[in-house]
Amino acid sequence: MSARDLLGHPFRPGSTPPEPGPAARPAVYPSQSPGHTTSGVQRRRVVLLLLILGLTPLLAVALLTTAIGGGAITDQVNARVSGASRQAAAYVGQVLSARVAALDSVADDLPVLAVAEHTPGADMAAATLALQRSASTDETRSIVLTDTAGLTLIDIGDQDPIGDLPGDWRSRLDHGGSLAVIAPSSPSVPAVDIAVPILRGGGSAGGFLVARSGLKAAETSLETFAGAQGMTLLVVDREGRLVLGSSASGPGGAAQAVTSWTPQASVTAQVQRALSSQAQATDDAAGQATAYFPVAAVSWAVQASLPASALAPVATLQIAVISLCGALALLFIGAVNVVNRTLRRQESAEAELIMQTAAMEHAAMHDPLTGLPNRLLFNDRLQHGLSNARRSGRGMALFVLDIDGFKALNDSLGHAAGDSILRETAARLQLSVRASDTVARLGGDEFVIVAVNADRSDAELIQRKVEQRMEEPVMVEDGQVAVRLSIGVAVYPDEGSEPGPLLRRADTNMYREKRSHRGSI
Repeated sequence: MSARDLLGHPFRPGSTPPEPGPAARPAVYPSQSPGHTTSGVQRRRVVLLLLILGLTPLLAVALLTTAIGGGAITDQVNARVSGASRQAAAYVGQVLSARVAALDSVADDLPVLAVAEHTPGADMAAATLALQRSASTDETRSIVLTDTAGLTLIDIGDQDPIGDLPGDWRSRLDHGGSLAVIAPSSPSVPAVDIAVPILRGGGSAGGFLVARSGLKAAETSLETFAGAQGMTLLVVDREGRLVLGSSASGPGGAAQAVTSWTPQASVTAQVQRALSSQAQATDDAAGQATAYFPVAAVSWAVQASLPASALAPVATLQIAVISLCGALALLFIGAVNVVNRTLRRQESAEAELIMQTAAMEHAAMHDPLTGLPNRLLFNDRLQHGLSNARRSGRGMALFVLDIDGFKALNDSLGHAAGDSILRETAARLQLSVRASDTVARLGGDEFVIVAVNADRSDAELIQRKVEQRMEEPVMVEDGQVAVRLSIGVAVYPDEGSEPGPLLRRADTNMYREKRSHRGSI
């Protein structure tokens, strides 16, 4: 084997030699390729971006549609109960105003004033007749005339309208006005106690009229109104007690009177809120639209409420919008999935091409039997090693190795055994060098080692390691074969500074050692 054969074709001038690597560089396949991994990451990013760009507008449309549409439906329902509570409060206020006006008319009767003031010669019969006439109208059940001290002077009827008035009722009416409180009767028989002063000429009270009037007519009208509106209407006082009420919860949506009631803290709070502000209060908690409106000149408020089904269109709208957007989202996800599969197929095709290219490159640069770099890659590593040695000022060692008597072994044991010897020799050489060194097979039983950053002592150490490992016999077809190498070494720059001279010197040293081995047999 000549130095020219060892050197082969030199590295092409003008091209950039690759970095030196381990003795045997593994092929880079797509599963290991950074480019392949980057391609997969980019594909996933593209898919994620498509999903974000497509699903975000759908989500925004769903949220805006449900918010705007639901808000519009809720506002419409609230406006409906608000209007109903206002109208019912106005009607109840008119009923009370009519009752108060009727009592004020009786209070203006002079005989009644004379009796209240204990005027000498007061016509008791005329005053009593005036009260009886008033008691015979509307739903007045009883009427009482008292003086300013609270002494009952005339009592018409069988009920006591005074007992449930607040303790300061006379002082509150001393200079005019009126007072109406819920009568202590069951919700099935609604009634109201109304008190008005009998004013003297100077404007102060000379006595009081107190009447208990039924609210059956008001309840009937309230039922009609509740049935027409399809809602519940309740008149509640400041303490949360029910005055009267109607609910459109009967058969076929017909309204019926509310005959039982338990005060509720939430309702009482809303009534007090409406009374304190003298304005409408709305509440749509618990899925039920409710409005409260104060009744004029009395501490009552009308509650108008619709059942939870009134707000059902909001849920229906939400379900419809979510279903539509969900269907569109599924279609979009399906389309993105198709794109993803297409990109994945393209990626797989590119990966297969890369694998094939890598396999071809590996085959072109490596020995198929041992997996070591071949002559082409060896020339590249040698050129690069010398370039690094020149730049760094450090040495480099080149080994040329040959198996003694390999032809005889191959002929006697067979080619399979010869191949086993070559593979085992390559493996032991790789184990004897550093990761930065290169072990190559040039053909037949000829091997070379490029040891970078190595001086003479480093080269001797590598040679001893090779010889020690080769002392062990090689297993061949259930037998053992002793394998001996002839090793020639040349060190840069002492024995050559260019590939040709360095190879010739290493080759010469190898043949010298081979002759010495023959002489020692």
